[in-house]
Amino acid sequence: MNRYPVIEIPFNYRATCWFCGEPKYKTINFPKYSSEENLLTHRSICLPSCNECATIVKRSAFSSLYAYRDAIKKALTVKHQKILSIGSNWTKQELEESELEGSAFEGFKRSAWPMFEMMQGRINYQGWQLVVANETLTIEQEHDSFDFDGVTYVSLDDAVTHAVQTFHLDEQLFTRVLSVIGKNKFGHAIRLCRLYPALTSKNREAVFLDILQSIGL
Repeated sequence: MNRYPVIEIPFNYRATCWFCGEPKYKTINFPKYSSEENLLTHRSICLPSCNECATIVKRSAFSSLYAYRDAIKKALTVKHQKILSIGSNWTKQELEESELEGSAFEGFKRSAWPMFEMMQGRINYQGWQLVVANETLTIEQEHDSFDFDGVTYVSLDDAVTHAVQTFHLDEQLFTRVLSVIGKNKFGHAIRLCRLYPALTSKNREAVFLDILQSIGL
């Protein structure tokens, strides 16, 4: 049941989830409970959502729709990390030219890149302008997003989490190297740290110093 005004939906988006662009499953209330209305920095609304985006985040209290959307994107990134890692480990051309054999590998070659592009599109999707009763809804963005390998992550922290899981990095080493060379060299930091997937606190400092020396710092 819709408790709040429904956002205006352009004709070509009439069956589309506002959060990820997948087919709409339902119209959801935001906030979920009327008792949470006093937490919002903007008016309460209803908007279209697919089933996964409507249910993937278990908590319900948020300060804004964008905060809720960020939580959904983060949950999708975690849940579909293996699919997103395809784009980090391969290029489309590399997959097409790979010499993987066997029915399972052939199936992977055919489906892997389309699966990645589909999930990449869902994570990157920004929805359409929010308009209610001919009035544009203005919401301040609460986080600075971060782009890497064609995927827009909710924050740099989420990109770090994805990289650590995908490339089996030592998180403490990676974040320390990243802090030195800067987030603009995110990919370079991954390449430097992939050589040291499992470190003890005893040898992590020595490895860090070796990396600094190797890049002339």
